[in-house]
Amino acid sequence: MVSDSDADDFEDASEFGVDDSEMFGLGSSTCRKAPMMPENSENEADALLHFTAEFSSRYGETHPMFFIGTLEAASQEAFYGKARDPRTEPPVWLVIDLNRKLLAIYLHNDDSVLSNVFCSQMMCADSIVAYLSQNFITWAWDVTKEANKARLLTMCTRHFGSVVTQTIRTYKTDQFPLLLIVMGKRTSNEVLNVIQGNTTVDELMMRLMGAMEIFTAQQLEDIKDEEGERDGETEMRGNIKEALGLVKDGHNEAPLREAQEREEAEQNRLERKRKEQEDEKEAIRLSLEHSLPVEPDEDSAEQISKLRIRTPSGEFLERRFLSSCKLQVLFDFVASKGFPFEEFKLLTTFPRKNSQMLLCPRRLSLITQLDPGADLLEAKLFPQETLFLEAKE
Repeated sequence: MVSDSDADDFEDASEFGVDDSEMFGLGSSTCRKAPMMPENSENEADALLHFTAEFSSRYGETHPMFFIGTLEAASQEAFYGKARDPRTEPPVWLVIDLNRKLLAIYLHNDDSVLSNVFCSQMMCADSIVAYLSQNFITWAWDVTKEANKARLLTMCTRHFGSVVTQTIRTYKTDQFPLLLIVMGKRTSNEVLNVIQGNTTVDELMMRLMGAMEIFTAQQLEDIKDEEGERDGETEMRGNIKEALGLVKDGHNEAPLREAQEREEAEQNRLERKRKEQEDEKEAIRLSLEHSLPVEPDEDSAEQISKLRIRTPSGEFLERRFLSSCKLQVLFDFVASKGFPFEEFKLLTTFPRKNSQMLLCPRRLSLITQLDPGADLLEAKLFPQETLFLEAKE
């Protein structure tokens, strides 16, 4: 039985001039002579080159300019851009740094019936291409194959944290393609929007513009904060010194009082900013805590992994997990205790993993480089193990 919303979805597709064979990838123009992305590319740049070539082959040359490189490099390009030269440019609060952009992450899935429509009618629309090119760094990945999807989740966990990874995991195949809009913030990265495949050009443009409005406001706030934090203390010390000089010279104490009030106001602003950041971290921590599966009993009939995790302060976190639990559950547990992936790394006591594992100078195996989709048994964290938390440099 087809619901009204399902019927509307297919009517929307027909309005774009797409017949049933094209919708379901059966037409000759959409025959998959090659996958959108090879399953075992040696590096992300090669995978993106293949993706771009295949995208052009299927949907034409008019499409967003996909960033060729790692997700980390794309993030750096979007969030930081080129540094300003304060000697030649106006004060930062008078301009918006045009080098900083939003990051658009396009996630393709050939198994979704919406992919052809979304790519040909949305991603290749002139207005969308122009807007993305001007305001976004666009990075793409194909999650059709499980190996590529697992690789993406590992990258997202590494660069954006477990919350973004969990967001992607919640979407089913028929909800793809996805377009994630990510904004770089001073202390973390935030997913502003997740646009699903079942949309229209007008709605897509509206959501992109909405994200840009949020980004512009946040950018102005960040720029003022950066300038204020750098110059505020020096300026206020100068004001106080000047006010003290006036008092000593026989003037009234009003200038000193005004300078002290300004300093107090600035300190209050910085304290509010710090509190907001702490509240945001706490909300994420609580969300992860509530999402954790129930801790299994000691006498559970299933295989149990007992893990002890030594924190930087020397205290231990202890918990039981099913050996079939994914590493992501372990990462979420650690983050729920106040040790987010973005700030801490998790290590074993000696290098048991294969030679491709990234090892730290102390010869400890870096657990957080493993695939979050692997289970504890596969990661050899069974039946018990002691792990270590270290702050990232």
